[in-house]
Amino acid sequence: MNDPRHPARGTTGDLFERAAPRPWSVAELTRALRNAVEPKFRDVWVAGEVANLRRQASGHLYFSLKDEEAVIGAVMWASQARRLRFRLDEGQEILARGFVEIYPPHGKYQLVVQEVEPRGAGAAALLLQQIKERLQADGLLDPARKRRLPFIPRRVGVATSPTGAALRDFLRVLHARFPSVPVLVAPCRVQGEGAAATVISAMRGLCRMRCDVVVVTRGGGSQEDLAAFNDERLARAIAACPVPVVSAVGHEVDVSIADLVADVRAATPTHAAQLVVPVRDELAERLRVLRGRAERAVGGALESRRREIRALKAELSDPKHLLSRERHRVDDLLHRAAGAVAAPRRAARQRLDGLRVRLGRQEPRRRVREVLVRMEAATRRLGAWQAAYFRREGLRVERLSARLEPANVAKLLSRGFALVLRDGHLVSRAADAAPGDAVRIALAEGWLDARVTARDAGEDPLPGRNGPDGGTADRPSGGSGVDPLPRRG
Repeated sequence: MNDPRHPARGTTGDLFERAAPRPWSVAELTRALRNAVEPKFRDVWVAGEVANLRRQASGHLYFSLKDEEAVIGAVMWASQARRLRFRLDEGQEILARGFVEIYPPHGKYQLVVQEVEPRGAGAAALLLQQIKERLQADGLLDPARKRRLPFIPRRVGVATSPTGAALRDFLRVLHARFPSVPVLVAPCRVQGEGAAATVISAMRGLCRMRCDVVVVTRGGGSQEDLAAFNDERLARAIAACPVPVVSAVGHEVDVSIADLVADVRAATPTHAAQLVVPVRDELAERLRVLRGRAERAVGGALESRRREIRALKAELSDPKHLLSRERHRVDDLLHRAAGAVAAPRRAARQRLDGLRVRLGRQEPRRRVREVLVRMEAATRRLGAWQAAYFRREGLRVERLSARLEPANVAKLLSRGFALVLRDGHLVSRAADAAPGDAVRIALAEGWLDARVTARDAGEDPLPGRNGPDGGTADRPSGGSGVDPLPRRG
């Protein structure tokens, strides 16, 4: 049967049949989608909530951005993740800037994130909190690392705006307290974009000018005006400064990251001046008081030394007292020295005597004599035991011999008795052998083989003594009842 889709040779098919479309391969369709989507979304901002956050050991961040209606996968490579100013966590509302990429092996699209900013209420507070946590983890907020200010600095450096009221207040109070202290002012921006970088540059310039202390200050303002002093780079630059740093930013209620990292925090620029230098007039008055106390102390010490010298002179007026005391001391030392020398010799002599006694007890000839004495005593004991033992055993053997004498078969045979054996067994009764049985007769000297011809069951073991018939019917007349057998060679 012919397939209508493939007409047989020589026939004409359906001229109006539509040709089948060529299918796309998966790779072709994916490339077409990439070419259509990726150029259009090369730089986009996406707002959403962080979900499914995974941190790889390589530093890459994989997460999803979602809202109430959709979810999109996102990735932030380690090179961009290291530049984040805050820690990315689950559930955060963020603004992510990046580009859309279609990943062919998985057949899905994702957002490759280049930049992230917190979004919504509390974003600035979150950023500050995470900066504090990083600084705390690095030990930069530890009170133990904060340095003390020099008592009287030889040169004071100030990093601030040259036109601000903070500088005027600081210089006014500083010169009123200690007019002769030199002050170097490094102009910098204290608010706006790039202000933190200019403050860092000003601090480094003051350190190169060998200032003993650096003051970072500005007047009050809003949180946006003080944002430069919450910059993490400025905080780390303050911590790395080789000289102590005083932070006097804003009013007393304003607390910035720079205040937390600085060695000393001042509530206001005026307070900073009070912390940096003491009041020179007060120091002068204190020096006068200390000078008076020192003079009185020195005078008292000199008078005490004079009294000691006078007492020593009184003792030295008669040298006999000194000589007598020293003579007694020398005699005591000689006595102690003699005792110290004699004591080891006495102890050594006692040890030597003890060793002699022990050696005498261990002397070989003495030990040999003791062994010989013990051996002779043992020999005597052994001889006495042997005599008693042999005598006792001899009597015992005699008693046993006397008891065995009646059972001596050889003596019985020598007295004319004989033993009759049948098949190796002793014949003690006439009933043990039948006429015709071969028996062996053992005598005192030698033996005889015989054959039973008759037997007598009477009580008299000797034949012919029971009556005129000479025994029972089993015994033939005129014989003993045993015929000797011919002797086997």
